[in-house]
This record gives sequence, C-alpha cells and structure tokens, in this order.
Amino acid sequence: MFILVVALLCALLVAVFAVQNSVPVTVTFLGWRLEMSLVLIILGAAVLGAVAVFLLGSVTLFRQRHQLREAEQKVKKLEDELAKLTASSVPEHTEQTAETKSGERNSAE
Repeated sequence: MFILVVALLCALLVAVFAVQNSVPVTVTFLGWRLEMSLVLIILGAAVLGAVAVFLLGSVTLFRQRHQLREAEQKVKKLEDELAKLTASSVPEHTEQTAETKSGERNSAE
C-alpha cells in the first residue's frame, strides 16, 4: 500500500511539472524533427519509463516464480524420500529396541 501511495505521489509531481512546462519545443531524434508541447514529451517519457519498469519487473517476477516452483518440487521430492527412509528404518528401530530390552531383562536376572 505504501508503494502505491508513493507511486501516485510521484505521478502527481510529474503531471504538475509537465503542466507548468507547457511551452512548445523542437525535438530531434535520429533525423526526425518534431515540434510539440513539452507536456507531451514529459508525460510520454514518464509513460515509457513506467512501461519499461513494468516489463523488467514482470521478467523478474516470472523468474522468481519459476525458481519457487522448482524449489517446491525439490522440497516435495526430499520430503517423500525422508518419509520412505523413516518408514523403512522404524521397524529396524523397534526390533533393536525389543532386543535391547530382552537383553536388559536377561542381565538383570
């Protein structure tokens, strides 16, 4: 929620700045020459920046989700393996405990 409020405040500041600088300017880019309002240039640059941040954030989010899914699969596999190992070692442990108890009874007598 805090990030949303900060983003909205920044957008408001950019909009106020753009409106206060509404003089026409000439923009030259790769041989193109355009004369347009500075408001449109400022707002256009802000929108392009927001789109770039969104796309880069989406790529990062996709990568993190993929890593999380792989980690969850690995955890599930290891939990299953642990359950199998625990299940196979429990009978041996009970047999050893029974032998130990009978040995203790014999030595006590």
